[in-house]
Amino acid sequence: MRGFNNLTTGVDIVRIDRIRKILLKDKDRFYNKIFTEREIGYISSKGHRAETVAGMFAAKEAISKVLGTGIGTIGWKDIEIDHENNKPYANISEKVKGRMDEIKISNIEISITHEEDYAIANAIGYYNPNKSKLKNIKIDASMKTLLAKRVPNSHKGTYGRVAIIGGSRGMTGAPYLASMAALRAGAGLVYTIVPKSLETIMSIKLTEAIIRPVEDKGRGCFTKDSLNPILEVLENMDVVAIGPGMGVDEDKILIVEEIIKNFKGPIIIDADGINCLSLKPDILSGHQNPIIITPHPGELARLAKKNVKEIQDNRIYYSNYISGKYNIIVVLKGFNTIVAHYKNSIYVNETGNPGMATAGSGDVLTGIIASFAGQGLSLFDSGRLGVYCHGLAGDLGSQDKGEYGLIATDIIDNIPYSIKTIQE
Repeated sequence: MRGFNNLTTGVDIVRIDRIRKILLKDKDRFYNKIFTEREIGYISSKGHRAETVAGMFAAKEAISKVLGTGIGTIGWKDIEIDHENNKPYANISEKVKGRMDEIKISNIEISITHEEDYAIANAIGYYNPNKSKLKNIKIDASMKTLLAKRVPNSHKGTYGRVAIIGGSRGMTGAPYLASMAALRAGAGLVYTIVPKSLETIMSIKLTEAIIRPVEDKGRGCFTKDSLNPILEVLENMDVVAIGPGMGVDEDKILIVEEIIKNFKGPIIIDADGINCLSLKPDILSGHQNPIIITPHPGELARLAKKNVKEIQDNRIYYSNYISGKYNIIVVLKGFNTIVAHYKNSIYVNETGNPGMATAGSGDVLTGIIASFAGQGLSLFDSGRLGVYCHGLAGDLGSQDKGEYGLIATDIIDNIPYSIKTIQE
């Protein structure tokens, strides 16, 4: 057996003449010891050829080497060699599955070849560092139906053009995290719109996103001069997220207001974007586009003109109240994050852990929700699936790093695994 970065291999070689002699001497006893009824049926269909038997025998040995046990701890019939279109594959028992969990192997592939007098089997075990993490995590099967299946004939534009608007001097991390989260959640194209003074650092930080710098008059933050360039970029976007690291003043309030008036697609408003709304809530009056806000309790308290304790004592009530008052969807972050839309229902999320109470975690959530909206989910479903995947990614990350050491980039790293876990 030999280990590589993401796989483990096992090889076994069997002399065909040795198997031929065994079959001549006591075929039935050998079959009953080594093979299942299905395997014996396949061997029979091939005319009891020694080459066939030798190849299947070698495949079982090769798999046992991947498992690191050898035949003994794992029985011969715990590994069944089956075929589809003449290609071999392994059916495995619960005992083998348990061993795969122990060594974090997610899948085993086999191949069988013959070289003159020998049958050679090669088994590859694919290493998945997150496999053992899933044992104690309960998966909500309803989330699987929200994930759109990717079609073969597709391209990056198929999966959404997402704009992330944010950042200011000293706060470049927020739009970076939101942009990376959107990409990791499946967005085809992410455009990160930042003040021009931040262009160089954002271009260094972000490789896969497209940086769109807009005029800031050298101030390192958005100004009223940024507005028209922003609106020009948004003309070709499917969804926009605004607020992470943006700052709050009259110019930013104007930008939020004009985006709501002019952009026709879904809008996700987070962080300082919500704080801008709190200073001028009439911005939301009569809007025509779907809007979702993602406040933490303090931000919702400012918007609702209540104190944080009042919000925390009545999380569902105030989430639904603000949703109805402004005709928006509210994602109230925290323990058991709430997704509220008075027209639909209340969703209370059960994934996540205290380690996610860390700087940038909310920016990651914003990017995930924007990504799902850009891929065509309704904004309410984007919120539900977004908070679920976000929390699940945090749960996966915490099992490696613990709750004390978890940071926002750990959550981003586990977004693909959270989505894959739901799909599988």
